[in-house]
Amino acid sequence: MWAADVMTRDVVTLSPEMTVEAAAERLVQRGISGAPVVDDRGRLVGVLSESDILRRLKEIAEEALGKRYLTSRVHSLDLLAFLGEREHEAVEAIYRQLRGSKVGDVMTRHVQSVKPTDSLEVVAAAMIEHDVNRLPVVDVGRVVGIITRADLARVLATGTKDVPRL
Repeated sequence: MWAADVMTRDVVTLSPEMTVEAAAERLVQRGISGAPVVDDRGRLVGVLSESDILRRLKEIAEEALGKRYLTSRVHSLDLLAFLGEREHEAVEAIYRQLRGSKVGDVMTRHVQSVKPTDSLEVVAAAMIEHDVNRLPVVDVGRVVGIITRADLARVLATGTKDVPRL
């Protein structure tokens, strides 16, 4: 089987100029945890995932709260939750900054991708090697599909070329 046999062709994509708030709304509406980021010509420029958003939240919190409050035992996101009860305005400002951030500033830029003609073994190996949950499928520089770990699990579960789509 090939990547083209199991990839999702109706790919949810994001623009690097979108706000994180708009991107997060799109991800939630579609029930997905990440999506390829493409330029105005459809070329892959990155991927935005929930992990990227949380990483940016952590960075903003550390900048706003100052590292003087942070120790190896106190994580910035723990402190943010603690302060949320007492310093509502400061915490709201942190979230406002996150929501207004541009996808292009938050996304992962160095993205692994596969070709439609790559075997599922190549796809699985790339996911494992790079510890990613999804791989954009790129043909002639454009995103034509996406394969997730769930897609590979469905293939293993069914053992056939009739891959049930969720």
